[in-house]
Amino acid sequence: MGELSGKKGFIFDLDGVVCIGKTPIDGVRETLAHIREIGGKVRFLTNNAANSREHYVRKLGGMGIRCERSEVVTSSQGVAIYLKNRYRSGKCFVIGEEGFVGELRQKGFEVVEGKEGERADFVAVGIDSGFTYEKLTIALRAVKNGARFIAANPDVSRPGEEGLDPGAGAMVAALEAASGVKPEVVIGKPNPMLFEIAVKGMGLRRNQVAVVGDRIDTDIVGGNRFNLYTILVLTGITKRADLKGLKGEEKPKLVLNSVADLKGLL
Repeated sequence: MGELSGKKGFIFDLDGVVCIGKTPIDGVRETLAHIREIGGKVRFLTNNAANSREHYVRKLGGMGIRCERSEVVTSSQGVAIYLKNRYRSGKCFVIGEEGFVGELRQKGFEVVEGKEGERADFVAVGIDSGFTYEKLTIALRAVKNGARFIAANPDVSRPGEEGLDPGAGAMVAALEAASGVKPEVVIGKPNPMLFEIAVKGMGLRRNQVAVVGDRIDTDIVGGNRFNLYTILVLTGITKRADLKGLKGEEKPKLVLNSVADLKGLL
């Protein structure tokens, strides 16, 4: 495949591309190993803000997939970088899980809970399996008190082992509806921020990098906006029937049934 011959870096979405839950996609180990064997660089990029980068190193390692912490880019990491670069410090109320909290603390932010959350400087919202009415109430009051509303990603759903699960976008939408306030920024794909972190970390130019994803609205649109070579796989959210009529930034450069098919093109 001539268009792939100059690609030295590959950014892989995780859920729906590399794995479904804890189950690796057939052939993914072989494809990733081949990329490394031919001198390619790899990044694993996920909109999921729930887990730490260390979690993904362990998770992928348990599937027999080599991965270093520096090769993982998450939307929670992106939120922490954004807040650090723009605001330096402050108190955060988090709708999210331990991985999100950990990234913020690593950047020096204080994470507050309960009534103290109502006076937070920032409300950071990601996927939260323990999302409750109480958390929504605290977040609502914080935003109404002037807290900046930061969303980890816009994904309203994500593929799970037994079907679709709600995503961070569902929690973001709840707070937006309750408060009447839109997020100051949505960090995850299709925002180019995470792609920029990944490409910079590989030390490559954009025209040397391909992104492999399963979602049109995040992976493909975001990759096209950042001028990366976009590859859509059909093992996650997007199915072949969804491809009809795609144009502009929604149209991938290449469509594959699975990441396993990529190996033969390199």
